[in-house]
Amino acid sequence: MTRALATPRPTFARRLSLWLMTAAMVLIIGLKSHGGPLPGVPWHYLGWPLVGASLALAWWRDGRGRGHGRLDEDAGRAVGTGTDMAGTDTVAPPDAESWAKTTVLLTWLIGVLYFTRIDGDTSDAHVLELILTLGVGILLLSALAARYWLKDKLDYSWVRGRWSLKMWLWFPLGFLLAYTFLYFYFHHWTPTLHHSWPLPLEGPRGGALWRLFWGCNFVGVWDELAFINFVFVLLARHFRFGEANLAQAFFFTSFLHEMAFVGWGPAVIFSFALVQGLTYQRTGSLLYIIILHLMIDSILFYMIANRWYPGFGWHPWGA
Repeated sequence: MTRALATPRPTFARRLSLWLMTAAMVLIIGLKSHGGPLPGVPWHYLGWPLVGASLALAWWRDGRGRGHGRLDEDAGRAVGTGTDMAGTDTVAPPDAESWAKTTVLLTWLIGVLYFTRIDGDTSDAHVLELILTLGVGILLLSALAARYWLKDKLDYSWVRGRWSLKMWLWFPLGFLLAYTFLYFYFHHWTPTLHHSWPLPLEGPRGGALWRLFWGCNFVGVWDELAFINFVFVLLARHFRFGEANLAQAFFFTSFLHEMAFVGWGPAVIFSFALVQGLTYQRTGSLLYIIILHLMIDSILFYMIANRWYPGFGWHPWGA
């Protein structure tokens, strides 16, 4: 018999708090380097008040309101288990204070990203900055806060059961879909996109290519640990799957839009983020969704390198 988390029907205040925070992520991070609605008025001027409103609702209105909210009588699946609720031990959903603390962690995520230069620069200094801010500042500190402050640690569910035939077949299908999209994206829809990842046109290029290769992989793993294992997992403890997954997709897309993926990128990244959330909910395997992501990142590296150096190949060996 498995242990599952009962799915709440959150109060209106809690849902409003979630979407205010999500809108803030889009405005503060997703549009960070883009022109504001008015001259001299950047988007984050609108985003930070939304963060404050979200925190206020979480700590005051929702915290003094209905506590757990109503339990969803039709709850289908437990996040990360892939098993039906019937025949499981049901654990009470987190209380209002837990949601209030969750909004603090989401605010921390937005704050760290705001003060981090998010782009494709592969210089040693920038790589070190990303390791410290994204790795230590977000992944490590958030995991510790979830464990010791929320008293509800993150999943880190790497493998759960055997992988089905459908899961194995999704690898080649996903590769084909990703290659097709990225080819048109880099060659036709946004032909200057590779400039978001600057590489040297003259002189030695091996070091820059290796940094790009490992940078793509680092960010790919970080995306899944931050937006699936952190944002999605925490949201799924307070909201039904569809709403939690939709919100994490906005977080996921905002970060990558600011990093490089403009034009058609946000629409496809948003769809990819939804699929990753659904895949994790069904498989409960971080390893599986990370492999999927790294597979796509291998195509991304190929497209960037070959746009800068036509005919280069798939890897930086021998560069």
